[in-house]
Amino acid sequence: MQAAHLNILMIDDDEQDVEIVRELLNVSHDFPTDLLHCSNLVAGFELLESEIEIDLVLLDLCIAGTVGLDLFHQVNQAFPLTPVIILSGNSDETVALTAMQEGAQDYLVKGRFTSSHLRRSIQYAVERQSLLLELDAKNRTLQSLSEQLEIANLQLEQLVTIDGLTQVNNRRCFDETFLSEWNRLCRENHPLSLIMCDVDHFKAFNDTYGHQAGDDCLRKVAQAIAKVAKRPADCVARYGGEEFAIILPNTDLDGATQVAEAIRSIIHNLEIPHQLSLTGTNVTASLGVASQVPDENVAPSILIEAADRALYVAKQQGRNRVQTHQKDCASLESRRTLELVGRLQQALHQQKNKRRGKLRLRPGALFTSQ
Repeated sequence: MQAAHLNILMIDDDEQDVEIVRELLNVSHDFPTDLLHCSNLVAGFELLESEIEIDLVLLDLCIAGTVGLDLFHQVNQAFPLTPVIILSGNSDETVALTAMQEGAQDYLVKGRFTSSHLRRSIQYAVERQSLLLELDAKNRTLQSLSEQLEIANLQLEQLVTIDGLTQVNNRRCFDETFLSEWNRLCRENHPLSLIMCDVDHFKAFNDTYGHQAGDDCLRKVAQAIAKVAKRPADCVARYGGEEFAIILPNTDLDGATQVAEAIRSIIHNLEIPHQLSLTGTNVTASLGVASQVPDENVAPSILIEAADRALYVAKQQGRNRVQTHQKDCASLESRRTLELVGRLQQALHQQKNKRRGKLRLRPGALFTSQ
């Protein structure tokens, strides 16, 4: 199989050396080449920048009094993709080694190489450069694929953590963020506050205006909340249905109450009509606020229970209001205990006329409105 035709540029101001190289290249017919010659670097650059495709440069280091590797550096910097073989009368191995380390494909001492040696050096240089270019192209492709994969992973992460309807964080993101912030602030001994927000009489809104209007309402409410809780560390999440949760790290109860009141106000000011609301003519929200300095001896869920309890009280007191949980969250019973006590209270209430004088639970022992 015949070798590919090569265009070789020789930059050398010694005509005799050029003719020697030309003869050495023409010895074999199975190595087709065209040797182009320029006697100075300016002319060589013009040819390299022309439409003629140059496969390799044979460069003499000593043109017009230049010394060292200056000429090579200029050529290599201007045309880094073109392989360069240095031809030099300097047999210093240190210079040759430096040239190879800095990117020269080979270093041949004039008068000491044969035709086969020259052809072999050229062939290997072109093949190596071709492999390097192929490898560089593959690396660029891999880099592009890696960047695309990173973007896809970010998009996937958003799909996993963002609520599709409201475009705020979803329940999964809330759970992970809440636990992470609890553990972090437990170490730092700083407060963590939580706001539970519920759209008032939302079922009636859906029944009146339809689910599409209900979805649009939730989107507007969510984005309004996000405008208030906008610090980088704050987390606004759709907790479920028409309920939202807002995590406020490094925020005490007073600060969280101010944020909650701002949220209540901005939702009210959306002026979304709600004809069947018992709290006005527009959509409103009830909010429960709790704060706690995390403690490794206290279950993180206790803060959620406290905020949820405050929200319950806000609803009981007429809705469209902010209710705070003033007591230490650690004093709360567990959610399961509250559920059991609630059932017992209901059962006792139903039987109070039949069992007067029997044991009753005191509501104030578990539920205290502010």
